[in-house]
Amino acid sequence: MTSPVRTGSDGVRAARALLSLVEEHSADDFEAAEAILGGQKELAQVLQLLRDFKRQQRPEDQEPVSFEEFRELVRKELIELARVNADIKPVIRGWLGLLADTLPSSTIEDIVERALLDVDIKYSALAQKVFMLADLLLLASLTAGAAHRERIESLLRKLAISALTENVIMLPTLHSMAQLRTKWAPNPLPYKAQESRQHLAERLIKDAERLAPDKIDEITTGLLTEGLRGPADRAIAETRRKNMKKAHGN
Repeated sequence: MTSPVRTGSDGVRAARALLSLVEEHSADDFEAAEAILGGQKELAQVLQLLRDFKRQQRPEDQEPVSFEEFRELVRKELIELARVNADIKPVIRGWLGLLADTLPSSTIEDIVERALLDVDIKYSALAQKVFMLADLLLLASLTAGAAHRERIESLLRKLAISALTENVIMLPTLHSMAQLRTKWAPNPLPYKAQESRQHLAERLIKDAERLAPDKIDEITTGLLTEGLRGPADRAIAETRRKNMKKAHGN
């Protein structure tokens, strides 16, 4: 007779596995699996349900990621990490350069706010802000331990996928998204005309993990930045480019 405790733990593991499966794969993935396993009717029906469920997740159910939301997420994560590991508080102070207004008696909330403000003041370009915030979050997660580091890395990759998927202004086509692969490989990522934006964004991350595992954090941050960019950022970049040309007499 199966014990209730074991049944419960098995159910938890099965639920977690199912949620992970749904989260990590797109409707296109389930449709492809259905085509391969179509001869097994019961399994094909399960795949159809998973495919339909993913397609019912409407775009309005997945709010676009903004820089402000990313900044707020970093704030919350830093505070939570510091609450589980006391070593993170001095790490953030050290990252700040032990500024005079971050006294040893300062709360972690105050220190984190000072770190975010420091980024706002020192860096005007969105790319620099995103890089510094991601760098601080990764540093704190490394101090917190391997499990936290893995969780934060996964979180940043999911944010990058969401940002790329939703940014139809700066990345209006699959072609423009596929071109991002040239940041770590010679050629754009091949894609199919009917492929979903989310699936392509997911494949970009997986491709970077496979081809440039030693640079995956840097690439993830770069892709997140691309997803968070807006027309104002493009205008700023263009103005700077023109100013540089003038400075060099071009």
